[in-house]
Order: sequence, then structure tokens, then C-alpha cells
Amino acid sequence: MNATADRSRRMMARTVLILAVAACSLSALASCASIQTDVRYDGPAGTAPAALESLELRLVSLRANPDPAALAQVRSELEALSRTPSTDQAWLARVLALRADAELLSGDRQAAARMAAQALEAWGGDELAALAGARLAADDAERLALLERYMQVSDGALRLRAELGATLSRLGRHRDALAAFDAALPFLAPEYGFLYGAERDRAWALKDSAVAPGSASTSFLTGDPIPLAGMVALTVGETGSLDWFTGGAPWDPGVLFERLKAAGWFADPSAPGSTPATRKDAALFLWSLMARGEAAMRTRYTVRYAARGSSPVPDVPYASPWFDGVVGTVEEGIMALVDGRNFSPDAPASGLDFFNWLLAAAAWR
Repeated sequence: MNATADRSRRMMARTVLILAVAACSLSALASCASIQTDVRYDGPAGTAPAALESLELRLVSLRANPDPAALAQVRSELEALSRTPSTDQAWLARVLALRADAELLSGDRQAAARMAAQALEAWGGDELAALAGARLAADDAERLALLERYMQVSDGALRLRAELGATLSRLGRHRDALAAFDAALPFLAPEYGFLYGAERDRAWALKDSAVAPGSASTSFLTGDPIPLAGMVALTVGETGSLDWFTGGAPWDPGVLFERLKAAGWFADPSAPGSTPATRKDAALFLWSLMARGEAAMRTRYTVRYAARGSSPVPDVPYASPWFDGVVGTVEEGIMALVDGRNFSPDAPASGLDFFNWLLAAAAWR
């Protein structure tokens, strides 16, 4: 009987001990779960949480298409993230770098500079922190120096290389800019392609230009249709091809536009200078430029195809105001048929396209 009582007491003691251990284990698990919710610990090296990647790309999109309400939302989310305690210096640096970029977009350069510095202090290799620091530069020369320095020490440099392309383009180093863009953009998210795409196209269009375009020309060098008067302004600003017409005198582009209209360089003499140019307008203008006032050359193809009475280009009728210009610029390699057969005369002529045609026409003969 005593032996049975002893066994019962020992079994009860083991049961109490097991329950105590289980209770302690559950308590410890609850405690650990609480800590993991409140503090972010180090993750695998080189990882970037999806939330931070999403915020980065939202900021890239906002840089291309500003939206104050959307920017305010991103700033609010970043502020909340920055309040999360963490021992992961790389993660902290990325949050601060994103906040620096958001402050830059909001116009607070002082706050942006402070956060970019804190980000680089937390993790000197953070590429977005370096990018924010470069964007804070006073001018493109300083920005170029910073980008070249940061590219040597950052963890990855594709974003810095894309920004380098934009900086080189503004400095007139178009071939170098094109190389930088093409070494980076194919490997970055589409949002970066949208942000830098127009500048990359501009670098491509200007890659054969010996010097950077003047400030008066820059506004026309876009993918948008160039106005009729813009064709005159680019010709005056970037070539000496109209010196024979002006006698070398510095005519105002607006006055020159009216004189050229009177001389038949534009099919519609009543068209205002703000009228968007089409491909046929560009062809007529460039052919007139190349003819240098020689009437026989300006009507060369009208005479050549007179017996035939039809055009070799199906969508440009014979004897139309643009006929000689289209056939002449195509035959001389200044412009091209869009599909090997048609010219697409009513399609818009972008400033970048016109600039390339202009350079070829100015160098003709």
C-alpha cells in the first residue's frame, strides 16, 4: 500500500513538472513572437523586402509623373517603416534612402540631404542613398563626379549608371550617355525605362552631334512634334545653313520664319509658327534648304516625272507642294520611306527626328 502511494506521488510530480515545462515553453514562444513583431532582425545578405522594392518603384514613377497625393501616401508609409526598430543596417539605410528621395520630390532638399547622409552612415554601400546624394548636387559637373565616385563603392550600380546617362546627356556627351543608358536600363524595372526613356532617345538622336545644342534649341529636341517655327530656330541655332539667305546677319527667328514662308519654304503661307510640323513639312523645308535658292533644283523631280505624270511614292501625289521635297530628301538619303514604299507625309515630325535630318541636310554636298 505504501509502495503504491509512493508511485502515485512520483507520477503526479512528473505530471506537474511536464505541465510546468510546457507552460514555460508556451510563454517563451509568446514572448519571442512579440519581439519579432516589434523588432526587425538581420535577414539574408543582399535581400530587399518586397515592400521596399514597391516603394522604390512608386517613387520612380512619381519622378516621371508627379502626383502630390500619391507622394504624400508614400512619405507616410516610409515614416511608419522608419519607426520600426531594427538591427539590420542595410534595411535601415534603404528606408532612409527612400525617404531622402521622397523629400527631394517634395522639394525639401535640407531634409533629403540629412536623410541621405544618415543612410550612407548606416550602410555606405546603399545605391539608393548614393543616388539621392548625387541628385542633391549643385550642378551636373558636381553630379558627374559624385556618380563616378559612388559607382566604385555601391552595392550594384545600375540605377547610378542610368542617372549617369542622364547627366552625361545634359553635358553634351551623347555617345557616353547612350552607352550608360544601354548598360543599365535593360536590367532595371520598366519604371526606370519610363523615367529615362525620353533622355535615352535624345542621346541616341544626338549621338552624332559634335557639340551640345544651345539653350535656345533644347526645348525643341524632344519626341514631340516640332512647330514650324521650331524648324527655323533649330536651323539657325545649330547650323550655318541659312547664312546664304540672311547674308550672315543675325535675323530674329520669328522674322526669318515669315521671310521663308514668303519664299515658299512652307506650303501654307498662312500657317502660324506654332503649327506642329509633319514629315511633308520637314521634307519641303529641308529640300529648300539644300537647294539654296536654285529654282531648277527645287523643281528637279517635277520636271523629271512630268512625262510620267505620276509619283514614285504612292502616298505623295505628283505635283503636290511637297512632291519635290519628299522625293529629293529620300533620294539623297536625308529622310527615308517608312516601309520602303510609302512616306507617311502626314505623320508628325518630332524635334529629335528633324534635328537628325537637319544635320544630314546641312552636311549635304
